[in-house]
Formats: sequence, structure tokens, C-alpha cells
Amino acid sequence: MSFFQNTCKPEGIGGKIMVNMMNAGHSSMAEWGFTHIEIRNDYRCLDIGCGGGANVKKLLVKTPYGNVIGIDYSEVSVIKSSKINKAEIENKHCEILQGNVMKLPFRKETFDIITAFETIYFWPDI
Repeated sequence: MSFFQNTCKPEGIGGKIMVNMMNAGHSSMAEWGFTHIEIRNDYRCLDIGCGGGANVKKLLVKTPYGNVIGIDYSEVSVIKSSKINKAEIENKHCEILQGNVMKLPFRKETFDIITAFETIYFWPDI
């Protein structure tokens, strides 16, 4: 698998390395993004393309009385994100799901805020 393909849907050992790189490399863009949105402490949040789970973790800090769901196409990403957010998953404050952005398993108006950091360029139809 090429480097670019592993950015789209991380797989295998290269994918594990990729999601760690994403957590570090996307941090400054995410921090900037978070300064431009209001997130109340009771919001229901969805992070599409949650990757390695770093932004799910940031959302969890901002919503201590809310709920955060992360969803990603990649099994490697789901595993990593689940590990990083294990305590909050166990506390029922968070869920990490594997799924396709083109077929999200949620009803309309489920969330107060939806984020998608550095992922939409991989979507087949924005």
C-alpha cells in the first residue's frame, strides 16, 4: 500500500504509524479549528474521520456533561481511537465506531456539533 493510500484508510503496520503521525501532525490545525467554534459542556458531538482519537479526546474535555462519538472508515483508526479514549468509553461518555461517511448510522439532528478535521478531501462526495 502506498503512503497516500494509508492516509485515506490506514491499514497494517504502516497504518498504525500513520494514525500516530496524524495525532501529532494534525494537532495545530485542530487547535486553530477549536478556537472558531463554540462547544458547550453538554453538547452531543460527532467527530467524522476520528483517526487516532486525539480530537475526540479534546472534545471530551470540552463536553464533560455531553457525549462524543468518533467514527472512522479504518479499523486501525478505530482501535487506536478506542485505546486513547478507553476511560471515557467505559464511563459511557464516548463511543468509537467503524463506518463510512457516506452511510452514517445517525438520524438527523442527533448532534449539536459535528467535526471533521483533515478528512473531507478523502470523501467521495462532499
